[in-house]
Amino acid sequence: MTWLPEHADGGTPLDRVLGLRPDLAGPYREFIDIFWRDRLVDPVVLDLCRLRVAQLLGCLAELGMRTPEAVAAGLTEEQATRVAAWPTAECFTDSQRAALAFAEQFVIDPHGIAGPIRDDLREHYPLPEVVALTEALALFDGFQRLQLVLGDD
Repeated sequence: MTWLPEHADGGTPLDRVLGLRPDLAGPYREFIDIFWRDRLVDPVVLDLCRLRVAQLLGCLAELGMRTPEAVAAGLTEEQATRVAAWPTAECFTDSQRAALAFAEQFVIDPHGIAGPIRDDLREHYPLPEVVALTEALALFDGFQRLQLVLGDD
């Protein structure tokens, strides 16, 4: 439920809000689709990070979704539902843990992304993927916060 007096048609709460500004919705969708379409980062890693951001922010609309590209690439429901347990759950790889640690700290306090988190991320991902993951996290974080602010979570 949103406090906005109107909304557009759309399949998700974010679609219904962004639909009020198609001049912004189109470029947003084009940009976010690049990450999935061009596989700038493993789609499973991207969706795990998106889900962890949603958990940390309490964005229920995002928690209930699975990105089709991630599912097709091997995202399991166990991973999706156990993402909060990423440090110890056996269903995550070391590279997924490195990305999830980075995502978690990104949301909590980006200034706290210290050497060990950066070093672990760089051990598992080449620099272009680190840049892409950082951009994706900024979009996940920002647009999930937008949903929460507008009450469309």
